[in-house]
Amino acid sequence: MLKGQKTRIRPIEEDDIDTLYLWYNDQEVNLWSSGAWPLNTLQSKDQLAVKFLDGSPDTYRYAILDENDLLIGTLGFKEVNIPGRSATLYIVIGNKEYWGKGYGTDALITLIRFLFTQWNFHRISLDTWDENIRATKAYEKVGFKIEGRQREARFVLGNYHDAILMGLLRDEFLSLHGK
Repeated sequence: MLKGQKTRIRPIEEDDIDTLYLWYNDQEVNLWSSGAWPLNTLQSKDQLAVKFLDGSPDTYRYAILDENDLLIGTLGFKEVNIPGRSATLYIVIGNKEYWGKGYGTDALITLIRFLFTQWNFHRISLDTWDENIRATKAYEKVGFKIEGRQREARFVLGNYHDAILMGLLRDEFLSLHGK
């Protein structure tokens, strides 16, 4: 288990699936996590169990816990590029009571420190959509920089939005947050 200042990160367990199912069926959670409402909600508990517990071999998914070991979100990484020592990161704080309180930022710092120091990654990428200002600010607080924009790459609630592409290099992160 990885421990941050406010969060703990552990593998997702079978007992987590009921909570994840509720989050996947919450319009507001899905809107801010991916802009994909209602597409993400068309999965059964069994499909979510396969996705989160079995998953693909190149996708790593973890649970985010608060100080009292309450499940509050998920995060992970995918698209691992061994020669480039890079990956793409994702995070969802599903428990809305924890939004805007620094839990997501703490979980990101904790996982990213692990990826840079233990996995020896050089670069981490992520993306969001242009109206997800809260996420963009949290990513910038961690050290991510906006590297680009894909015009009208997301379709959210009947409108096209730009995807915001962000990246973080190992040296930048370690200079901000130490080892």
